[in-house]
Amino acid sequence: MKSGYTDLIFEMSNTLCQAVLEREPELAQRVHELDGEVNKILRRLGFFTVSLMLAQLSEQVTLEAKKKGLAIHRAKRIKYSSLFGVVEILSPYLRNKNTSSGSRPVKEQLGIEHGDISIAVQRAMSDFGAEESFGQAAKRFQEHYGWTMDRAKVRREAEKTALLAQEYVEKRLDATGCDYLQPLVTRPGIAQILVELDGSHVRTGKKVVLEKVEFTPKRRLPKCQRQIDWREVKVGLARPLQELKNRTYVAQMGKYPEVVRHLVSAAIVQGMSVRTQVIAVADGGNGLREALQQQFPRMTFILDRPHLKQHLYAGAEAIGLTESARHSWVSDKLQLIDLGLVNLALWQLGNYQGQGIKRIVNLSQYLQRFSDAVSYEKFISLGFPIGSGEVESAHRYIPQKRLKIPGATWHPDTINPMLALRIIRANDWWQDFWTQQAATCALVG
Repeated sequence: MKSGYTDLIFEMSNTLCQAVLEREPELAQRVHELDGEVNKILRRLGFFTVSLMLAQLSEQVTLEAKKKGLAIHRAKRIKYSSLFGVVEILSPYLRNKNTSSGSRPVKEQLGIEHGDISIAVQRAMSDFGAEESFGQAAKRFQEHYGWTMDRAKVRREAEKTALLAQEYVEKRLDATGCDYLQPLVTRPGIAQILVELDGSHVRTGKKVVLEKVEFTPKRRLPKCQRQIDWREVKVGLARPLQELKNRTYVAQMGKYPEVVRHLVSAAIVQGMSVRTQVIAVADGGNGLREALQQQFPRMTFILDRPHLKQHLYAGAEAIGLTESARHSWVSDKLQLIDLGLVNLALWQLGNYQGQGIKRIVNLSQYLQRFSDAVSYEKFISLGFPIGSGEVESAHRYIPQKRLKIPGATWHPDTINPMLALRIIRANDWWQDFWTQQAATCALVG
């Protein structure tokens, strides 16, 4: 809508102010309730204004249809959810008896059908549904907007929006399709970019029919049981090495190559070119380093130090060390590794014979595999981080805050769309996403 309503708003505000002051003589004693009471009035004003506008628009498109030789054959009132409440609109069906042609102008011209909701309502429900349980989101919607929204509808609309969010994120992170990005070869790029990638597990469930087919007593449907599983969700980030707050996040339930593809796009958004040095910090997950190396050719890989420390403690426990002896053993090994003397630490592990030998062999192989990624003193001197704490923190407020609330079990197909909603929030793309949705609706209408 256009913004040139200042004079009208001032006039209406003045009229409303005088009316309230005349009707509420004791308002001075309740001044701290003033804004809340005005908000209630404005909600009602908004409801009646939207109702009148939709009624007149319905009448307008109906008259345009009549000019084409159509006559009202039947008319029904449909319900449309606005931010101020559910509005009823007259939606006639018009017909030309001679040509047998018909039209539903409210549906065809205004793009409104029975049960539809406005972009603002969809945005509010998706906003609340992306942050907390759908039941709690319905309660918050009622608290904020003053009318009741069913939990099931909040869920449907949030999940529908999440699918749109997934498409949006895919397009936004499609490095080859972003025409605002210069080719990597010609763009100047920045000197150094940090990328981090880590995973955590989310509880998922799918209904499967019992092997021995039984039927429900009333509807005679096959009985199902929920098959529970835990799926890994991977979260990554990219940022210029020297800029702590300028991050682009990615999150996906998928294999490493798929997630790293998004991570490469995130790095390009942050300014990566073929000349950029990429510093990657991650744990030693199988296939993780290889996937990063394949898609980030100019990469320095750093093994997450806390992750290595956990492996060392597991080795110390396996050989039977306890308390101070265990801490001392781990500290000695870490000190050698930090100083770049990883070969000496490997020699010590290789000469061990005794209890827990299998675990020590595995630890030695693990350290050998990442021997070029653990020179922590050197990395610190270069200004590189040696832990993936940033992306581990991102796990808490991107997937876990919503997908791991108590009792939550997600169908695997809903994980990535909901993650896309969370990513749009984390990357500050929320306004742009809804601007695009509004533009799409305008074209459809």
